[in-house]
Amino acid sequence: MDMVLTLILLPIIASILLLMLPNQRAQYVVITAVLFFLGIGAFSLYTSMGLLTFQLSHTMNLAIVAADVLLLLFFLYQGRVFNHPKVMALAAVQLVLYGYIELIAPESGSAEIMVDSLSKFMFLIINGVGGIIVLYSVKYMEDEPASPLKKRLFVGGLLVFLSVMNLIVIANSILLFFFLFEMTTLASYLLIAFRDDDVSRANALKALWMNQIGGVVILLGALVAIIGFKTVMFDTLLQSSGGMVLFSIALLSMAALVKGASIPFEGWLLGAMVAPTPVSAMLHSATMVKIAPYLILKLAPALAVSMVGGIISIIGALVFVAASYLALSRSVLKEILGYSTVALLGLMMALAAIGSEESMNLAMALMLFHALSKALLFLSAGVLERLHHAKDIEDMKGMVTRSPKTVGFILFGFVSLTLPPFGLFMGKLFAISSIAALLKEHPSNLIILLSLIVGSALMVLLYFKVASALLSAPSDIRASEAIAIPNGFNVPLVLLSFFIVIGALGYIMLQHNIFVVLLALPMLFVFALPTLIRRMDRYDRSQPYHCGEKESFNAALVYYEPSLKLQRILYWGFGSLFVAVAIVGALS
Repeated sequence: MDMVLTLILLPIIASILLLMLPNQRAQYVVITAVLFFLGIGAFSLYTSMGLLTFQLSHTMNLAIVAADVLLLLFFLYQGRVFNHPKVMALAAVQLVLYGYIELIAPESGSAEIMVDSLSKFMFLIINGVGGIIVLYSVKYMEDEPASPLKKRLFVGGLLVFLSVMNLIVIANSILLFFFLFEMTTLASYLLIAFRDDDVSRANALKALWMNQIGGVVILLGALVAIIGFKTVMFDTLLQSSGGMVLFSIALLSMAALVKGASIPFEGWLLGAMVAPTPVSAMLHSATMVKIAPYLILKLAPALAVSMVGGIISIIGALVFVAASYLALSRSVLKEILGYSTVALLGLMMALAAIGSEESMNLAMALMLFHALSKALLFLSAGVLERLHHAKDIEDMKGMVTRSPKTVGFILFGFVSLTLPPFGLFMGKLFAISSIAALLKEHPSNLIILLSLIVGSALMVLLYFKVASALLSAPSDIRASEAIAIPNGFNVPLVLLSFFIVIGALGYIMLQHNIFVVLLALPMLFVFALPTLIRRMDRYDRSQPYHCGEKESFNAALVYYEPSLKLQRILYWGFGSLFVAVAIVGALS
């Protein structure tokens, strides 16, 4: 248990120390040391055997209750200050529900803290990828127009965020989970609002009220568990039987859909794009959004072969397709990456909700490789933003000549998301095989299978759109000298690339199948692609009746804007499916 305490307390101690260290070199020393010890701690726990439990004292439970009430009062206050009715209403509802639940909640019969194999796996993602993002943030904040103290508070806030995430994945008490869930909501609210302009504040408030919906359904799920089974513990609830189990599980699963930014809740995650890039990377890859598939995996024993699990799988699969399609209408790189995150989270939750051992393992593999690849992409986008002031892909035409190394990292990130032998491709490939094998027993899985195929195709088209802009060499853009990437950016990007390669090799070796290695052959074409594209630039392309004038074609500038009617259908449809989860759970 000492190692678990290290993962929780070390980031908090380091964040306090950072406030007293104005020297950037000293900050790098502290964060590097923390990253090293967090990595060692997470890996040692992952390789350890057995279940670890810890029961909180009465005093600690009272402190958590007090902190929870203060947190909800703060949300209420923020809604009042910024005149936001939704924030105020949801905070008030949570205060009433939480107060009532604490009055009727039974004495805890089991440990509030439980470290199982899923928790240990999450430690790897949180501390490994999250730690690298914190390291990157020191250099990124150097040019941020803010006071030195505010910059150190930002980096320290990211460290505290890691501590909260390390706690939430070991919470066995639903009420403790609720408190930490809302702590992540607080962290996202403060981080998104960091720049304190009108746009940042509006998006932060959107993130606040949308995530509060998740808090409300968690409390409702806890209330059903208390009424039906006299418990607020996940392990006891999952071991119970009866119709109300699925009702409680359904409500808790709805919180995962909110935190995972499934449509129609994707707005809060896309709004995070206005924050500094480390926030986007932290929320989208390593920490916040991974609560969604984590919670579905935790609830999977009850969701397996149930109507609730079936509808969540279908929702996740449809989100994978819809978000991939909506991403094609975007031109800002971070928004494109944001929609692809929403899409892949939907796929992870779809696989997790199926509940078979194979599908759960595939969901975990996707979680790990997505965290690594998406962190690499977001941090690379931050480099382009800082060094070249480029956010829109239309401004990135010819970037391969101005920042070849950064473009290389981005292309490698796309390759790791879409092609073999990397984990996301392998996970999707094995998922197709796994889902197809279940079709005879569960015909509804055909929706998931078709969504997986269509969504994957749209995702490839999406990444090709961005890559075509980066690799293009328009004649109207003058060649300029390439700008070197500072070490503060370069080291985190190299580390993430290294772990992606190691992860892919390890995943292939775990398959115990030499023929899987043959799937790496398409990589030869990928490496040759930039050379082929550059050679094609020598040829003029002309259209009929254009008097031989050169007509350039750039796939990056082709948009697929959905009509307003289609968007309304999507939002109302997914909103109805969200409500249907609770209805199906109540009727099961």
